[in-house]
Amino acid sequence: MLDALKRNKDVLIVLALVVFAWVGVVDQYAEQYINASLVSAGASFGIARLFNATISVLSTITLNVAIVGSVQIGELLDPLNDLVEDFSSVMKYAISSLLIQKLLVEILQTLHFKVFLSISGVAFLGTRFVFSRYRALAYKVFLFAVICKFSIAMVAVASSWVDEAFIDDAVQQEYAALEAFPASPDRLDEALDLSKEIKVQVARELESEQAKRQTLLLQSQRLTQDETDQLAQIDRVEEALAVASEGRSGFSVLFDKTAEERALERERNQLLTQLRRIQRNLNDVEDDLDNVDDDIAELQDRLKGEVSTFASIRNGFSRITVAAKDKVTGYVATLNQSIDHFLNMMALFVLKTMIIPLLFLVIMYKACVRLWGITPASAVTKAREAVEG
Repeated sequence: MLDALKRNKDVLIVLALVVFAWVGVVDQYAEQYINASLVSAGASFGIARLFNATISVLSTITLNVAIVGSVQIGELLDPLNDLVEDFSSVMKYAISSLLIQKLLVEILQTLHFKVFLSISGVAFLGTRFVFSRYRALAYKVFLFAVICKFSIAMVAVASSWVDEAFIDDAVQQEYAALEAFPASPDRLDEALDLSKEIKVQVARELESEQAKRQTLLLQSQRLTQDETDQLAQIDRVEEALAVASEGRSGFSVLFDKTAEERALERERNQLLTQLRRIQRNLNDVEDDLDNVDDDIAELQDRLKGEVSTFASIRNGFSRITVAAKDKVTGYVATLNQSIDHFLNMMALFVLKTMIIPLLFLVIMYKACVRLWGITPASAVTKAREAVEG
C-alpha cells in the first residue's frame, strides 16, 4: 500500500491541487480578506475626507488678535492639511492595489483558467506513459499554472497572518482614535460652540445695518426734497418763459428769441440736468435701502433662531471676535494631535497593501527563474540570437 502511494504520489498531488483549485476555498478566503481590507481602507479614506472638509471650513475663520492683528486659522492647520492630503494619496494607491488583487483573484477563479490548470495537470500525468521526453516541460507548465492560481491567495493568506499578528489591531486602534476627533460638521458645532460670539457679531452687524438704513433714509428725504424744489424751480422758469413769449407768434418764439428767453431756457436746461442727477441718486439710494432692508431681515431672523457655528462660518460669518480665540485655537490644537495617528495609518496601509504584495512578487519572480532556469533578459537575448541566426 505504501509502495503504491510512493509510486503514485505525483498523481495524488496533481489531483489534490486540481480539486483544490476547482473548490476555490483559498480563492474565496482571499476575496473575503481583500473585501474586508477594501472596507477598512475606504473607511480610513472617508475619515481623511472629513478632516479635509473640516479644515476647509476652519480655514475661512479669521481671528482678530490684539497687537498681532488678523490671524488665518488655515495657517495653523497647514501641517495637518498637507498630511491629510498625503494620507489621501496613499489611501488611493492602497485601494488601487487591493482592487488589482481582487481583479486578479476573480480572473484566476474563471472557468477558463481552471480548465487550463486541469489540462496541464492531465498532460503532466500523461507523460508518464507517452511523450515522456516532454515530461519536464509539462511539469513546468503545470507548476507555473499552480503558482499563478494560488499566488494572490497566498498573498492574502500571508497578509491575513500579518494582520492578525501585528496590523489589524493597530489599524483599528488608529481608526478609532481618528474617529473620536470632532471632524464632522455636527461634532464641529459641539466641540466649537461659538453661538454666543456669533450672536454678538450678528447683533453688531444688525446695529450697523440699521444705522446705515437711517443714513440712507436721511439721504432719501433730502434728495426727495431737492427733487421737489427742483421741480418747483422748473415750473417757475416755465411760467416765466410763457410770460416772456406771450403775444408773440410761434415762428418768432422758435427762431427769434429774446435775450430774456434764451437766458430762461439756459436756466431751465441746467435745472433739468440737475433734476436728472438728483433722480439718479434717489434711485440708487432707494436700491441701497432695499438691499439693507433685506440684510436687516436676514440678520433679525438669524438672531431670533438657533445659530449654528458651522452654518454661520460657511454662510459668510468669517470674522470671529477675540472672545472666541481660545475656543478656536484649542480646537485647532486638538485636531493637530491627529497627525501621529495619520502617520501610523499611512505606515500600516503601505505595509499591508504594498510591501507584502511586492515581496511576494519578488519571491514569485525568483521561483519562476529557478523553475525555468532563465531570466527575462537572457530570454530576450536568446530570442534575438535565434532571429539573427
